[in-house]
Amino acid sequence: LAWGVPLALLAVTPAGAAPAAKKHVSTPSRKAPVPAEDGVWKVTVTPDPDAAGKGEKAFEDTLMLHRGKFSSSACAPHGFPAADYKVEAGLWSANPESPREGKAHWHAEVSGDAIAGKLVWTKSDGTVLNYSFTGSRARAAATQTQKSH
Repeated sequence: LAWGVPLALLAVTPAGAAPAAKKHVSTPSRKAPVPAEDGVWKVTVTPDPDAAGKGEKAFEDTLMLHRGKFSSSACAPHGFPAADYKVEAGLWSANPESPREGKAHWHAEVSGDAIAGKLVWTKSDGTVLNYSFTGSRARAAATQTQKSH
């Protein structure tokens, strides 16, 4: 021990022989599992009857959930930035705020490659609009294959 050599090496190394080099054992890398909600989602957002009565129309949207951030491509032009999202009891939720358009509360459940949820938009003037949305995970590989043919 005076030379800093572990006792185990002294016990198994013959006198005068150099200790054997340690073999590096490769362990498979363990990446953190990708959360079920993580990805790009193509959805159809549909107003409830009250919102439709106020002139709201259904629209197509692309939602992105990645590394705890949520964004909506249809809402970005209205000043809604990317926002943090959280997951509780299998539902994710996000609350982006626009300085000019008010607050949006998105929440949904993901089941495999399907998504379904609700959007509540509280406009700056206090008007509350309710929507539901459904859709599926976007397939980047399929889209690239279709573009290349």
